[in-house]
Amino acid sequence: MRRSVLAALFGAVACVAVVAMTAPPGPGLDPDSASYLGAAESVLRTGAVRAPFAAWSSADSTSPLAHFPPGFSLAIAGIAALGLAPVQAARAIEAAAAFVTVGGGVWLVAGVAGSGAGAVAGIVLLASPSLAFDHWQVLSEPLFLALLVAALALMSGAARPWTYGLAAAAAALVRYAGAAALGAAVLWAFGRTGAIRVRARRAAEAALPGILLEGAWMLREAAESSPVRSFGPRGDLGPTIRQLGETLGSWLAPLVGCSWVQVPLALAVTAAAAALLWAAARGSGTAEAGRPSAACQPQRFLAAAGLLAVCYAAVVVWSRLFVDEGIPFDGRLLSPFVLLAELGTAAAFGAGWPAWRRRGRLAAAAAALVWVSASATATVEAVQDALDGGWGYASDEWRASPLVHWLRGPGSGAAIFSNNPATVYALLHRPSRTVPADLAADSVTAFGRAFRAQRGILVRFPFDLDPGVPPDSLARRLGLREIAVFSDGAVWGAAPEPPARGR
Repeated sequence: MRRSVLAALFGAVACVAVVAMTAPPGPGLDPDSASYLGAAESVLRTGAVRAPFAAWSSADSTSPLAHFPPGFSLAIAGIAALGLAPVQAARAIEAAAAFVTVGGGVWLVAGVAGSGAGAVAGIVLLASPSLAFDHWQVLSEPLFLALLVAALALMSGAARPWTYGLAAAAAALVRYAGAAALGAAVLWAFGRTGAIRVRARRAAEAALPGILLEGAWMLREAAESSPVRSFGPRGDLGPTIRQLGETLGSWLAPLVGCSWVQVPLALAVTAAAAALLWAAARGSGTAEAGRPSAACQPQRFLAAAGLLAVCYAAVVVWSRLFVDEGIPFDGRLLSPFVLLAELGTAAAFGAGWPAWRRRGRLAAAAAALVWVSASATATVEAVQDALDGGWGYASDEWRASPLVHWLRGPGSGAAIFSNNPATVYALLHRPSRTVPADLAADSVTAFGRAFRAQRGILVRFPFDLDPGVPPDSLARRLGLREIAVFSDGAVWGAAPEPPARGR
């Protein structure tokens, strides 16, 4: 009972915090948010999972959702069908997901290392900037993290393989990186003791939900002729490695601005956490009274969390090396790894505590207090900055945009071609089309025909989202007339055709 009450308390704090962080003008919106929300609205209107933008050559201004899996959009649509606006439905999902992630993490750690360790886990999670960042805007990460905790609970709790396989499959339908959870579930099922035939049967049972769900989604993509990603070596690793170092440094040694101080501190924190995890993996752990010792030992929990973390890291690194050189190694991408590492470290901390001497306890408690205080301060500062005037497309700057006001007024009836179609949807809730990727004569000519056939307008926003040509250059090539110019963009339309000459 004490364990459940503690978990519910921390989960409720996380849920309330997300509701407060996402209050108007929130939640924050970014280009990914536009895809999730647009696809959810498409499901509500037509039953099809379609993104609210398309290629310039497409007759339809929407396209099959392919850049993201459908899980988060389907969840938004399911809640919105009850009467909520899609943005508010997403907000409700993320608040509920925060309850599951934090409350579930506390419940798991308390079960293997005692209620004190569970409380430590809850405090650490609430203090983590990367988790706060995931939850103050409309992103799929919160739901993914909740499903990851569910998979971890089922794997470490000796559940049937199909149960944690199902949780992993659901995670993979929310984020493509969830393939890591699928792989971990299969490896976990196969790695348990038993004859090879029994282990293979367990692995197949764990894999079955993923095969069914992912297979259905892949068949849908094939039927919709969705674009297929290309695979091959991706270079320019220098910026990625530097960003990874900065992200890890800000997590392990928060609020330390000087790299020559941050690096040794981050290494010291890593070494201390590794020592804790190693000792807990070799030791017997602490069990709560009334629970079977085999289920309470931290080794199984740490093994499951470690396997999930390693698989996730492997998928992310592989994706950067062979799928997309633009994958950022930022706090958002690493948040699942951070979650698993923090839960494992909290469990190891609690498991080792009874065996430490008084000096060791004082030193460990002081170090933990300093880290949590610094991390919590960084989180509060980041949240205050995000809430000050809104974040992303929900910011005061975008809401006061003269270009957006014009598009809502004089430009409200035109088909939009733009260098940033996600911005169009996020701010106007209208579908739009992209611009050509180059200025080759045949591309420009074909675009001009499509542009005039749709009676469109060409809109330039302050920054490019898609790798298309600058709208200014395209407008000059086509001889488009400038309709409106603002501090944050411009609009062009087709020049009127000259009147036909009489015979």
